[in-house]
Amino acid sequence: MFVLIIYNAVLIAAYPFLRLYFLWQGARSEKFTGTMQERFGRYPAVKRRKSGERVIWVHAVSVGEAVGATKFIRLLLDREKDASIVVTTATKGGMNILESSFGGSITAAYFPFDFPWVVRRALKAFRPSSLILMETEIWPNLTTAVARRGAPVILLNGRVSDRMASAGAMVKTVYSSVFSAMRALGMQTEEDAGRIIRLGAPAAKTHVVGNMKFDASPDAPDAEKTAELKALLNPGGGPVFTAGSTHPGEEEMILDVFSRLRRKRPELRLLLAPRHIERAAVVLDLAQASFPDAKLRSSLASAGVVSTPSVVVMDTIGELRLAYGLSTLCFVGGSLVERGGHNILEPAACGKAAFYGPHMMNFIASARALEAGGGGVMVKDSEDLFARLSEFLDDEEARARVDSNALKVIMRNAGATERAHRIFKESSL
Repeated sequence: MFVLIIYNAVLIAAYPFLRLYFLWQGARSEKFTGTMQERFGRYPAVKRRKSGERVIWVHAVSVGEAVGATKFIRLLLDREKDASIVVTTATKGGMNILESSFGGSITAAYFPFDFPWVVRRALKAFRPSSLILMETEIWPNLTTAVARRGAPVILLNGRVSDRMASAGAMVKTVYSSVFSAMRALGMQTEEDAGRIIRLGAPAAKTHVVGNMKFDASPDAPDAEKTAELKALLNPGGGPVFTAGSTHPGEEEMILDVFSRLRRKRPELRLLLAPRHIERAAVVLDLAQASFPDAKLRSSLASAGVVSTPSVVVMDTIGELRLAYGLSTLCFVGGSLVERGGHNILEPAACGKAAFYGPHMMNFIASARALEAGGGGVMVKDSEDLFARLSEFLDDEEARARVDSNALKVIMRNAGATERAHRIFKESSL
């Protein structure tokens, strides 16, 4: 209780400045436009819940978490037919995934900030019977408020980054308080389980369920949509290099690697997908400095009416997986710069080898699994990336073998979603 008082004292002191900042961001950035009302706990479009109605609230913070939770949410829709499913996210990308995947079968909304009065408004709107938090979403006020109402709070697909594991004593005390309020914690690996127990999670409540992202995309990407994208972006059918989820400082390296690869294979094309699509215009300027014909994906209206640029900057939501599916080479960003990496299982689930840099702190278990199974390649730097991609591009037999290995790793590790659902059921009794 004392820890929560200190936490809220800090939040309240910072509130005037944070509110001005968020409102300013909402006015100037498309990333925040239209999200602020709900993030401050006002949900006029959400149907008011009746007392006693069963509501399962799932929170998936952004695109990767929303994609990872997709199969679990489908399982809830299929098996918990007496319940309404509310799914929240904090980003427009996450919202686009939810709306395109589920339409009106769920209530999709933006996640409320963790101020006490904002949490109360959200709980009044949603009236959750249970709350499921995905991966690393640990919010003291929301967790304790839901638990006080007698509803189970469950962490699923949980992971603990190096940064989180090295938290100081005060932060650990906050974590311990939050974990104690949870009914169960389903972690991705034994290492994650050990780390979260050391941070204060009760060992008896902590379980290893595996990584649900292995289950998220076990099937090949939609063949028709992939064919449409290929006709638009690569009608000649030559080799394609997709670099997904890239960050500042990384695009320059990718463009240099691509330029050098293209000297060997002039027909090679690059699909460059920045992690945050609001940076697409900046990334396009970078690309056009070396490749004047570079274009935004959104500017390519339809197949058959455009020339095929050497570089396409992806500024659309939901097409990265399709791009991986039609690619010859796949690189996953946030890894040549110190961002902790991104979801390398996404290309692997498309039957494509994943290349990535050394900074994979947030996806260590995924990297280990792919490397052990011969389906992932970690590179030291951009020079090493060029050398490995060059070899891969030239050796069709090796490429087919590593691509096949990547998909086999996905299939071998499937099943976490079922185990997570079992924990949810047991914790909801």
